[in-house]
Amino acid sequence: MQTSQQELSQTYRNFSDTDIASLHAQIDTLTDDARSVLASEIQRRGMSDAQLSKLYASELRHEAKLDRRQKEHRKSVLSFLLMGDPYWTLAAIVALIVVTALLSLISSHH
Repeated sequence: MQTSQQELSQTYRNFSDTDIASLHAQIDTLTDDARSVLASEIQRRGMSDAQLSKLYASELRHEAKLDRRQKEHRKSVLSFLLMGDPYWTLAAIVALIVVTALLSLISSHH
């Protein structure tokens, strides 16, 4: 089912500036209609190419930090597993699940 330009316009209007910048970075993957509506939305917001690039770069840095934090937490939790104590092992598994879920939730809201 094809999305109308009016529906796309409403959708893009509800996007954050960061979402618009991320979408703009993937403009080659969009349909002609989506490109046209995105260009109109960018113009409506008065956003420049420099602003779009800066927002997108900031988002990439933020995602990279989240990825690094996730890896650091996994390493910490896995070091508990090496202690051999069954209570620590259970605590580490639960902590790993909770931390992973929280980081996924946080990253999905950005």
